Amino acid sequence: MIEVTPSGDKKLTQFLVNLPKRFRSTAMSAAAKYFIGDARHGLKHEPAWKFVSRAQAYGKVSEAPAGYFSWKQFRYVAWKTKGFTAIPYKRTHKMANAWTIQESGNWINVKLTNDSPGAGWVMGAQQARQPALVGWRKYAEIIKTNMSGAIRQAQLAVNNMLKEESR
Repeated sequence: MIEVTPSGDKKLTQFLVNLPKRFRSTAMSAAAKYFIGDARHGLKHEPAWKFVSRAQAYGKVSEAPAGYFSWKQFRYVAWKTKGFTAIPYKRTHKMANAWTIQESGNWINVKLTNDSPGAGWVMGAQQARQPALVGWRKYAEIIKTNMSGAIRQAQLAVNNMLKEESR
């Protein structure tokens, strides 16, 4: 499971603290939605499909077949995949679609979460070698590179709120 609090970033917090209190929740909500993103950017963005074998990612690390840490692991994978039958790979997009925003009414407690199995190994701080070689980026890197866009979206939300109030 991955859980991140965007308000921990200094740039975003500085922007939000400088806003009047009534705008902070709206601005943070807009920033959080931008971080989550869609298929083109943000946390929901998946890299283009690329095959990287276990052997390429991990090499020969023991007397077990290349790409496996032990014979026990090899047998388990063989059992789980029913003897390595050729199963065509098809992305389910479950991990990308598992990103959610948890708001608690206070802008500082907004959390972005992903509770899909294995999300931590694919996008987390302890990312495995194979997903990294395929092109998956860590969530912290994605948030860092999307910070200016999130602040821009937050400012747009505040501007829209001001327009609505002036009517």
